[in-house]
Amino acid sequence: MTPSFEEKQVSRLLQSFPTLRMEEEKQREVIRQLRREKELLKKRRGRAAYRYVIGGVAALLGMLWFASPLLPSPSSLAPAHSGGQSTQAAEADVNGQPAEAGKEAAVLTIDAQIQTSIEQTIAKTFEAVHPERMTVIVSDPGTGEILAIGSRSKNGATDDAERFAAAGKAQPNPGAAYQIVTLAAAIQEGKFDPREIYESGTYKGIPGEPIKDFNNGIGWGKITFLEGFLRSSNVAFAKLVHERLHGDTLREYFERFGFGRETGVEAASEEAGQLPNMDEPRQAALAATGLGGAATPLQQMAAVGAIANGGKLMQPHLYKQAGADEHNRYMVRQVVSEETARKVRDMLEAVVTGAGGSGIGLGLPNVTVAAKHSVAEKVDPKGNVLDGKYSVSVIGFAPSDQPKVLVYVAIDEPQSELPVVGWKKVVAPPFQEVLGNSLQHVQQLQKR
Repeated sequence: MTPSFEEKQVSRLLQSFPTLRMEEEKQREVIRQLRREKELLKKRRGRAAYRYVIGGVAALLGMLWFASPLLPSPSSLAPAHSGGQSTQAAEADVNGQPAEAGKEAAVLTIDAQIQTSIEQTIAKTFEAVHPERMTVIVSDPGTGEILAIGSRSKNGATDDAERFAAAGKAQPNPGAAYQIVTLAAAIQEGKFDPREIYESGTYKGIPGEPIKDFNNGIGWGKITFLEGFLRSSNVAFAKLVHERLHGDTLREYFERFGFGRETGVEAASEEAGQLPNMDEPRQAALAATGLGGAATPLQQMAAVGAIANGGKLMQPHLYKQAGADEHNRYMVRQVVSEETARKVRDMLEAVVTGAGGSGIGLGLPNVTVAAKHSVAEKVDPKGNVLDGKYSVSVIGFAPSDQPKVLVYVAIDEPQSELPVVGWKKVVAPPFQEVLGNSLQHVQQLQKR
């Protein structure tokens, strides 16, 4: 007997997501569910709120939460906070049946088109630089909704476990995210004067080994703190914390922005990460430059999302409740003022567009982009630097004045020569592709 359309889709699903491993009875239930959804959508034809995408991660995961060990049932979701507009949704009640009229339904936030796009970008990047791992996340910074999430390791794994585990796994030396929060803290506390001059290159004002700028401590002579930020000067961040902000205040802001604790996303195996040790002045200075501690990609997305949206820390989430007050439901707290967030956004835009900006080459045509990159040397368990092994990442959003899309791209150990000045060749193309495609898609949806 020729397999039905629904049977083919279930077979395809199991091939794409092997961790589901559904029993035959469960598969039959899924097939029945697919048929019910088709009939329901036929009746609702003409209602723009429903678009059915079979085979994409979005719709199928939404209908099959009861078959996956990685995502909880919507009935078990009890987030303390909430977020915005879904661009691709699968709607069902807690029993797997289509939601009844007037009944609040759980809606998956993953957008099938953006998800497919990032998977293609990941595959393309693997062919180009052959990294150990690559992780990409796309979210709506205004709401905390995760629109797409993808990860792949060198062994070729791309299943659902790989995607969510990578996003929730703490990585050492968060780099750009720590620098962005440090800047926001200094502005909020009135400790940052962009016009103040300092001597870049090497900083010896702290006991221990001097802290050097990434260009072997050469620096750029006497420059303003604004230029120091645009150039990603380690000396600027070290001086800012040691002489102005101090470690206890920086620790407070790291905690305020959500580092050191789980975000609460509806996925298994999320780690809390670890705040950097800032008891000693040098440790605090290094933390300001992005070294020390560990943070998950989701924590970094939430922290930078707060800068993008006007200072509100939003809980990242994969589900929302249809018809609920999503913003209040997923807002954690106001971490800095709207004015501080705006100033940081403007500076992140200048990183991409300004003279001497370290992020030149990350922009898009006809749209303003705010972004910052990080290049971290890999170390062994004893803390020894592994020669020639790097992890590169970019986190940024667009448009910079009214952000609609936030993107995180991390590439671990690309198998190519990577001097610090050559990071753009590795991570800029996928970042631009993901940001451009995602933004275009979201803007098209908003016009409908």
